Amino acid sequence: MKKRLLAMLMAGAMAVGMTACSTGTDTSSDPAASDGGDSGEGGAYKIALIQQHQTNAFQITVSEAAEAKAAELGIDLTILSADQDAATQISQIEQCVSEGFDAILFEPVDPDGLVDAAKSAADAGVVVINIISACTDWENNGISAVSYGDNVTAGEVEMQHVADLLDGKGNIAILTGPSGDSGGLQRMEGYENILANYPDMVQVVSPADCQWDTAQAQATVESWLSAYDLDAIICQNDGMAVGAGNAAGANSGIIITGVDGTPDGFEAINDGRITGTVSQNGGAMAENALEAAVTLLDGGTLETNEIITDSTWIDASNVADYE
Repeated sequence: MKKRLLAMLMAGAMAVGMTACSTGTDTSSDPAASDGGDSGEGGAYKIALIQQHQTNAFQITVSEAAEAKAAELGIDLTILSADQDAATQISQIEQCVSEGFDAILFEPVDPDGLVDAAKSAADAGVVVINIISACTDWENNGISAVSYGDNVTAGEVEMQHVADLLDGKGNIAILTGPSGDSGGLQRMEGYENILANYPDMVQVVSPADCQWDTAQAQATVESWLSAYDLDAIICQNDGMAVGAGNAAGANSGIIITGVDGTPDGFEAINDGRITGTVSQNGGAMAENALEAAVTLLDGGTLETNEIITDSTWIDASNVADYE
């Protein structure tokens, strides 16, 4: 996984300033790297997937699943990274429109700030679908569908398992994604829904924004462990859970949980660094969105424009079924 992540980051860096023709799937930071025109090679639909970033295992799973599904459907796919910058994502959407893409799938860096760009793309005749999280008031701003998990439910599932493992009492701490991220806020809402039922589960330190990042999470937890007696650390993604597990060490006795169901998370469950994770199946979010885009481009209709994946608890008892 580390080798794949390094390779992806290097490829993204090399893509800057480069222009190349695409056939089939194409991973790039610049939509101009694909042929222009109204469709892809051989008349295939030309679709862009614009990710928030490409810096953790979850996002890699999303892009790999999208590439495989695009190959299966005969889509000319270009994958872009906004590098967590809303202005970059707006520019990418605008350029995809000018390059004649048939559909744009994107995970909004800023749910409010991306609304106008999404609506402009839709007004230009492009099918626009949100994945993983949605723009504010998306149905009234030209977005045809969303393909995501129920983050409130994911937070509830995660925190309920922690409560069960703690028998409803103990010192806990929470690691969050970037402040303002809609998915993180929804997962926190789920946490709070469950914590309301367990007054003896006490947050002994304020939630820490670790930007979804493993290294930041590890450094934060290392400092916490020198200052607090923690029974559980609840993390809003697997990357941060792995960082917390690295800090605590294998079989530390601290319950450490995450969300996403990534290969890194599964490895950490197997070696005892973390306790469990809630899988929302990010790969399926990308696959479902591509299938929805093709249905709409073919002139069909969707059974629902809100496509939701399940939230599944994975721990040592069932991790082998998901690896």
